Amino acid sequence: MKISLKGRLSAKTVLLYVVYVALTVASGGVFDGSVAFGLFVGVVYSANPIVASVIYLGASAVYGWTSLLHATVRVAVIMLFVAIHYFVKRKIGKLTLLLYLAISNVFYLAYGNENFFALFDKLLYVAIGIAFAYVCIYVFRAVFVRGLSYRPALDETVCIGLFVVVASFCLSQISFGELQLIYFVAPFALLFCAVCFGDKVSLAGAVLIGIGNVFATASYECCVYCAIASLCAVTLCRVNRYLGALSVLIVDVLMSYFLNLHGVFDMTVFAPTFASALVFTVIPTSVYRYVRDYCSGSADRYLSQSMAQRIGDSVSRRLLRLSDIFLSMKNAFFSMSVGAVSPEDAQKAIVRQCSESVCRDCASRVRCWRQDLSQTEQSLLQLSVCAVKRGKVTILDVPQTLSVKCDKVSAMISEVNAQAQTYRAYRERTETAMSGKELLGEQMGGVSNLLMQIATETKNRVNYDRTRETELMESLVFHNVLCTGAVIARQKDMVTVALTVSTKDVDKETIEKVVSASLKQNMCVERVEQTESSAWVNVLLTVKPRYGVSFGVASVPKSGNEISGDTHTVTRTDNGKCIIALCDGMGSGTVAEQMSATSIGLVESFYRAGFDNDTILSCINRLLVGSGNEIFCAVDVVVLDLYNGLADFIKLGAPSGLVKNDGKVEIVNGSSLPLGVLDEMTPSVTKKALIGGDAVVLVSDGVADCFRDPEAIARIFAEVSLNVPQSVAETILARALKKCDNKAPDDMTVLVAKMS
Repeated sequence: MKISLKGRLSAKTVLLYVVYVALTVASGGVFDGSVAFGLFVGVVYSANPIVASVIYLGASAVYGWTSLLHATVRVAVIMLFVAIHYFVKRKIGKLTLLLYLAISNVFYLAYGNENFFALFDKLLYVAIGIAFAYVCIYVFRAVFVRGLSYRPALDETVCIGLFVVVASFCLSQISFGELQLIYFVAPFALLFCAVCFGDKVSLAGAVLIGIGNVFATASYECCVYCAIASLCAVTLCRVNRYLGALSVLIVDVLMSYFLNLHGVFDMTVFAPTFASALVFTVIPTSVYRYVRDYCSGSADRYLSQSMAQRIGDSVSRRLLRLSDIFLSMKNAFFSMSVGAVSPEDAQKAIVRQCSESVCRDCASRVRCWRQDLSQTEQSLLQLSVCAVKRGKVTILDVPQTLSVKCDKVSAMISEVNAQAQTYRAYRERTETAMSGKELLGEQMGGVSNLLMQIATETKNRVNYDRTRETELMESLVFHNVLCTGAVIARQKDMVTVALTVSTKDVDKETIEKVVSASLKQNMCVERVEQTESSAWVNVLLTVKPRYGVSFGVASVPKSGNEISGDTHTVTRTDNGKCIIALCDGMGSGTVAEQMSATSIGLVESFYRAGFDNDTILSCINRLLVGSGNEIFCAVDVVVLDLYNGLADFIKLGAPSGLVKNDGKVEIVNGSSLPLGVLDEMTPSVTKKALIGGDAVVLVSDGVADCFRDPEAIARIFAEVSLNVPQSVAETILARALKKCDNKAPDDMTVLVAKMS
């Protein structure tokens, strides 16, 4: 339980103060002020403690200086402990509060005892006051702090019932001549409950008010009146609330006439009931409608849930349409990448260009291009083939048939070379454009698949568990976590819990423990979000993954270099997967490190976005191929599902990896070329099922080259303990360096990940 010295004034707070003032004044003399003390403690926990103290002291002064003295000592002790806990920012526990309440009553017990029986009476009053203090804490927090928009928990319901009995007991002892205060309150309370809370609450309230009056007066007339008046109210208020108010007054008149309800039959004795019914009728209907809607606010959640489902369907349809658009764009980009000039067409074009430019002014043109047309074309075509294939031709490449009869061989060679260079430049531009279009096509296809997946997930029906939500709120309140709202959403195998709790009561461990026990699933707090009000926060919980991952990495650069071309990442995604990746940029130094870091960054970003393996690796491969730097990257990726333990080992030019599964070490081989070598590549994918305690080892080429045999690494891995992954990584790296005379022949990295 937390206490705040900064109480905000709101409608609920004002109503709390009104109820507090009325009951404190009415109960100041009940049980020697113990009931008023319980009210004070309850308000200290629900509103501003300073205001609560002033009201309590003022009400106690009405009953004499002795009552004021006892109240002053109690207030001083309680406020001292409140201040201490406020400044040290510690909650006051239930047992600690019991101790503080007992200490605050020591002076009351010790002062002014005439005999043993007086002390016994005081002990009884103190016990009643402390018990009522706990009742008030639960009642005020449930009604005036959290509000009644959600059904109170079972313990809160019991406390509200006890509070009504005590309030009725106090009010029943106050009268002004023949006018009894209880008849100013009871009729209005019964009518109000009938209109706002329903039949059951009104009937239960009638019984509780009657019981309190019986304890105070030892008479059953008021109890009978409350029961009959409640029956009339719940019956006639359904027709018209004015009829309900009139029926309550008629019951009072009839019971006074036949059963002598007030002791005398006089018009003045009906004044309290008449005034109570009049106040009920004067209050606008909109007020009762607002209270009724507020107190049954959870009823419209079916509508909001239905609307949420309809919105989900609408978003799903839009995502599917977007998916179709991206798929069409993918097909368009791939279709546009077709149609480049082939080498055969380029060779023929070079022949035509030479005949027009070089042979235009030649005196032998007629003989070459009319009499010997076939031989001339064949000779030039042969020369063009060499130029296109090698990029350049010399005098040695000129066919004899052409060199014998052509007077412009040098000019012909220059023109062929120029045209070949032009074609080569065109080819490079075309290939770059085609590669870019294909890369965009791959990305569009990946986005299309991702959107389709999201659309399918969005369309899946979300089920809500309203009964479990209420039970969860009750459990949280029982564990001193003030919760005003809870939503449990189930979508296929996914369970998400959203809670609105008091900012002062956010305790992640307690919330996780209570929610997990309620749902019978291990839940964990994913995030805490601030609401529009600083007093409340939203706590979002998801199913806790079955497995966790710890990792260790050991790395050294190639001897003579300060920068390693090996990079790695271990990252969690939103869908419960862990990406473990090691990238080895071919070569060493800054350039290899940059390309490796770029590749590993792309791998991490693509996986976090939710793209599939083929799209990710294909896009990264095309980027490296299209860079023109002839830099390749060996990529070793493990995609681990933390919910079921399934792992995909994806290798592109990477050395063999190791898996210790159920105590046995297995070697995971790969056969694909590194990224950036070929336009099209097919990764080597191996699937494994892992359990808690299993571990994975990934190594770069430098480590594999030192051992030369994966079996050697496997033997070391089998020997070392798996308690600390970092120690395993350092041990394997140290053994590798030892085999290479403590000189790193290449960048060396060992990445070890262990499931827990």
